[in-house]
Amino acid sequence: MGSGEVSVRPIGRLSTGETISAVELSNEYMQVTLLDLGATLWTLKPQGHASARGITLAHNDPLSYAVNPPYLGCTVGPLANRVGESAFVLDGQRYDLTPNEGAHHLHGGPTGFGHRVWSAEPGHQATEVVFRLHRSDGEGGYPGNLDVAVTWTLERNCLRFAWSASADKATPVSITNHTYWNLSGSGTIEDHLLRVDAEAFVEIDGDLIPRGALVPSSGSVFDLANLTRVGDAIERVGFGGIDHCYALVPDGRIELREPGSGLSLVMETSLPGLQVYTGHQLDASPEQGGFQPMAGLCLETQFFPDAVNNPSYPSPLVGPEELVHHWTTYTFNGIRPTGPN
Repeated sequence: MGSGEVSVRPIGRLSTGETISAVELSNEYMQVTLLDLGATLWTLKPQGHASARGITLAHNDPLSYAVNPPYLGCTVGPLANRVGESAFVLDGQRYDLTPNEGAHHLHGGPTGFGHRVWSAEPGHQATEVVFRLHRSDGEGGYPGNLDVAVTWTLERNCLRFAWSASADKATPVSITNHTYWNLSGSGTIEDHLLRVDAEAFVEIDGDLIPRGALVPSSGSVFDLANLTRVGDAIERVGFGGIDHCYALVPDGRIELREPGSGLSLVMETSLPGLQVYTGHQLDASPEQGGFQPMAGLCLETQFFPDAVNNPSYPSPLVGPEELVHHWTTYTFNGIRPTGPN
């Protein structure tokens, strides 16, 4: 199974006085650095990769993650993606959430999980860390006292992201990680090849809010059933690029390849949806990490956006005293491991 280690080091302090720490998981295949701020995947550096900065888009200053408008690498929730008009009805009661994208609620709002400092503790495996967070009833407009755990596990050439949630009353939860991937470590992702095992995608309006319908993707401009050059897919879709949720087939896979480096990423997940975002809203500003449009590709496993307002979608609800668990694996091929296997 190979060797590995975990190290923890403090790296800064927020204006609130909270200390921020980095947790590094490393083995003969890669070095993964996580932050307790946002349970963030900060950097992932395959052993022997040409880019010293690794294959994720990252702020140089870890304290930048306290704001982080593009959500680089962070774990977002309680509800990933968008809630239309920042409201939903549950058990006959309306809940109003804090809007942070026009009239709508995005990625848990201004007090979402990506902006919070999580507690960290060792996991059960040698190269594993568990981040924990509590949300109080009514915080951000959400019902229920909620406890969540995010576990990152590194084993050989596979990184596993798993989350669990429990609450004292019914509440919606859809957690994802918002890493921007660039397997070359520089430039744009236009020459990457992407394949998504999906049968349909979620139709959206001009505000990126679902219209309710799932549209078959086969034969459409959104068809990614075969390996497709990302730049060609963007050109097909149009200027706005891809920022759409795909309905994955059961046991479906997601594959991303970078022909130049020979590196590839294969993802599997227990969740029904995958938000593909081509990073076209990046604008090279310091707040955006200095990254140009299409510098990275987000592959966000999740429940469908606005599922709380669309009963035909798989439900993101966590019942009272229920423990919900989901996972996503990231398997990297093309890495030459160092040391003994």
